Amino acid sequence: MSNDNYTVKLIRKEKLANEYYGFDFEKPEDYSFIEGQYAIFKVLGTEIDGKDFRIFSIASTNQDPYIRIATRIPSQSPSSYKQALLKLNIGEKISISAPKGKFVLAPENECVFIAGGIGITPIRSMIMCRANSNGCNHDELIYSELESCYPYKEELEQINGLHIDYAADILPTQNAIRKSVEEYHNAAVYYVSGSPGFVKGISGLLVEQGVGEDHIRHDLFVGY
Repeated sequence: MSNDNYTVKLIRKEKLANEYYGFDFEKPEDYSFIEGQYAIFKVLGTEIDGKDFRIFSIASTNQDPYIRIATRIPSQSPSSYKQALLKLNIGEKISISAPKGKFVLAPENECVFIAGGIGITPIRSMIMCRANSNGCNHDELIYSELESCYPYKEELEQINGLHIDYAADILPTQNAIRKSVEEYHNAAVYYVSGSPGFVKGISGLLVEQGVGEDHIRHDLFVGY
């Protein structure tokens, strides 16, 4: 296997909430990433209709001894890939690429994290990293999920200094963002993660509220 790809075993899987599932894979000794990055995950040994890979943001931190991902797998008509992923048994292997992406922390700034649904995964990685180092004092998480289903809710609520606003619709999400901008304005960096429509709408709202584009970072979840 080349240095750009790794074959790893599944060591844990769980249903997080509703149709959200989490998967932990063994982490190779030489695998290192920056919190917020993603990798390409390819199913092995199974015939897949369509693409045999998906891009997933890494939800764990670089200090964890595993690589964690999470995704939504609908009960009605899931893709062939997601069916194969869900059927993986502990010990079975998958191929992952080297980490990629520039959606990473600016550690010198306060942070406002804005997650839409499963867009929480790279943000969880960032928040846990900050919690394990200098702490999350004055950081804020705006967590938007239209079905009021929030993966990682319990553990995020245990992090000292992290303020969380839950929003189960568009208007509450927008109101929470306006409130945050009033408090932080350009003293914080705003990390936006979710579907392309979510990221585009939230980024536009931030700019409308006077946040500089250099204070906005985003991660698009396309076809996950």
